[in-house]
Amino acid sequence: MTKPHQEAIQQQQQQLAIGGRTLSSRFFLAPLAGYTHLAFRIVMRRQGGLGLCTTDLVQAQTLVSETRKSLELVETCPEDNPLAVQIFSGVVSQLVAGAKWLEDHGYSAIDINMGCPMAKINGCGGGARLMCDTAGATEMVGRVIDAVKLPVTVKMRLGWDRDHTTAPELAAAFENLGVAAVTVHGRTRQQGFKGSVDRAGIKATVEAVKSMPIIGNGDVLTPEDAFSMMQETGCAGVAIGRGAMLDPWIFRKLQDIELGRELFEPSRDEQIEFLSSHFHIMREQHGDFSCLMFRKFAAWYGARLGIPEDLESRLRQFESAAEFDAIVEEIRKRHGERESSVPTALVRVPNGPVERW
Repeated sequence: MTKPHQEAIQQQQQQLAIGGRTLSSRFFLAPLAGYTHLAFRIVMRRQGGLGLCTTDLVQAQTLVSETRKSLELVETCPEDNPLAVQIFSGVVSQLVAGAKWLEDHGYSAIDINMGCPMAKINGCGGGARLMCDTAGATEMVGRVIDAVKLPVTVKMRLGWDRDHTTAPELAAAFENLGVAAVTVHGRTRQQGFKGSVDRAGIKATVEAVKSMPIIGNGDVLTPEDAFSMMQETGCAGVAIGRGAMLDPWIFRKLQDIELGRELFEPSRDEQIEFLSSHFHIMREQHGDFSCLMFRKFAAWYGARLGIPEDLESRLRQFESAAEFDAIVEEIRKRHGERESSVPTALVRVPNGPVERW
């Protein structure tokens, strides 16, 4: 272990408090649209080492209207704690109303999305589009803080593009308003998920605030990435998204390193149990629709869980719980036959029967 990483570990061993909540770890599950639903949060928590989860982003007005989809996105349980609910809107009154709804319904923290690069989110003035108007974004966040007693955090990117990196300016303004923490994804909206994360930009955001925690995010795929993120940027914690789907035990491994334990590696049975548990917990909430929802996870899990390519392909097309269980039994018999170690999700694939790839 290098000296910089030892320093990062020492920082991790000092507990981090956000909005009055002391967290067990500085490593968080980042919100990922379409993925960080209740079932995924639960199975990730059960692996250990996870400090905080944030829900998939939900449109604030739909919470107030209590649409079926919005209620599914914020569904939780006692095991799913600590939790923050991420909301978005380009309309101040809607964002305030959504925050009040969360407070009235017993949630414990609110995260405002200013980082989503998707056109349909930006088109209605939400997500990363808010970073283009720093005065407007500051007023919006201030209105939410004034409206509720819950801790409010913000998730954002470095800015709209390289010529408009407003994250440091916004973070400083948010700290003055009383924002509990800011998570910064080290890319601009223009980049989407392409190119490399700019850790210097995250560091500049850290240096722009006095004491408010800045959480680094982006391209953290291994424990080494997490510790180097903390060391290079000075961030107070790290939010991990895609890295958690590529290795569901990444938080457990970070905890092992912190405690000086032997690095955990799941057995064949533990890998298969993770796969099965995720689907069946999802099915408890979503019923047979889980067959469609789960397909995209197979493309992330296949290589890591030792699933042969042909069985992964079947997992991307199965239509019933019985079919899923039958595939799992075949995986149990053929586990480890896979030749490629590259996750299918990271490879460009043609459109096919998986409509919601």
